[in-house]
Amino acid sequence: MAKRASRDLNWAINAVAIENFLESSSQEVTQEAPVVTGYADTGPRRLAANYDVKYSGEGNNDFAASQLDATIFALVGSAGVASAFDPTGAAAGANDPNYDMTSGGLETYSIRTAIGQPGKFSFGLAGNAALSRAVA
Repeated sequence: MAKRASRDLNWAINAVAIENFLESSSQEVTQEAPVVTGYADTGPRRLAANYDVKYSGEGNNDFAASQLDATIFALVGSAGVASAFDPTGAAAGANDPNYDMTSGGLETYSIRTAIGQPGKFSFGLAGNAALSRAVA
């Protein structure tokens, strides 16, 4: 099995690249799977239903105009924006999937500071529409 270091992430929110600010990021897809077992079934049976997608990121903040803080704070009260999450940093291909969320809304945004240390941030986006996985 091939392994690839997490060093080449590309992530754009509302067409603004944010990967240079990140120390970590994640994409989480939760599939709804309600049990639909009937009396004649010999074990549990599940039905694949809707899904939810969430993204999170954290790292060092940059409060300069048109940088990370301005990009994330602009999402407060927004109905949703597009997000392009590319975990390999390469163009979409068989071994380089790109995940595109057509609309995601801000769920959380946290700014933390400590005297003499860089300002830190964390944020979470929640899906508000379809998620696609491009490989070509």
